[in-house]
Amino acid sequence: MESELDRLRKKVENFPSASMFNRIAELARQAGDKDGAEQACRRCIKEFPRSSQAYVILADLKIAEGKSAEARQLVTTAIEKDPRSYAAHWLSASLAESKEKAIHHLRLILAFKPGDLQATKRIQELGGVAPPAPPAGSTATVSSARFAARPSPTSPPRAGVGAITTTSSKGLQAGIDAPSPTSTPVAAVSINTAIRQTMVSRTGILDALCGEPGVRGAVISDGQGRVVSARGLAAGQDELLAALAADLGKTALEVLRPSGVEGISSWSMGATLGQIISFNRGELTVAVVAEANVRPAMLELRARQALVDLGGA
Repeated sequence: MESELDRLRKKVENFPSASMFNRIAELARQAGDKDGAEQACRRCIKEFPRSSQAYVILADLKIAEGKSAEARQLVTTAIEKDPRSYAAHWLSASLAESKEKAIHHLRLILAFKPGDLQATKRIQELGGVAPPAPPAGSTATVSSARFAARPSPTSPPRAGVGAITTTSSKGLQAGIDAPSPTSTPVAAVSINTAIRQTMVSRTGILDALCGEPGVRGAVISDGQGRVVSARGLAAGQDELLAALAADLGKTALEVLRPSGVEGISSWSMGATLGQIISFNRGELTVAVVAEANVRPAMLELRARQALVDLGGA
């Protein structure tokens, strides 16, 4: 039976994407093929130079080879590509030559991921003071929102598309925080912990969600709209869906921000033949393509569990 690694290596030649190269690199590393993993990272960097994750995986490979200096250079580049990369800042903290530098990177994590339990614990272990967590009730839900597409001058309006509606919800994400891991010094934390926590796909992580009646496919993406994991979507559709979810989420937040809303926890976009439902948790988002009659509430538990498993806070 053809393995996932072999299948992806064939597919990436015709449908290259940064997420696919990074997944190949991770699978090759797990299989003990360090050369194959590095080759995948280098190809990703060449074809998708903005991919921060490829630099992080490559840095981890260099750590395994005892090349810490080279790893530091790679992870610095990763942060330059994506200043909000959790994995890159976490690895920088673990590679830091002083407690002050480690605390600096952990605080940068808290700047874009307020209240993160792991970063807060590490800072306290190193003798630093973490900033206070944001107050509860600072998120909102765009509930059953239907984003109307603007028709072109030559196209008739599409039926079944409504207008944007919003419903505030305090503490929607309360009670679903993943338990913090056992305490470990920053320098001893492997990049495998951080990278799997926020960026690397896990086999079958979307199986339960995509097995729900009426679900056609789903994608998990990071804060920059880059694919982390996908299931049931055609080639290229995963990246389009991830980018769409990121753009619409940011737009909705900008609309709501003047009213004091600091985050969007979910939204949906529907038409007569189907809908897109998005659930957000920390820096991670899961976007689901479903039949028009599927209720978002029926999928929320499955979607949020996938995000918990990937370490969204």
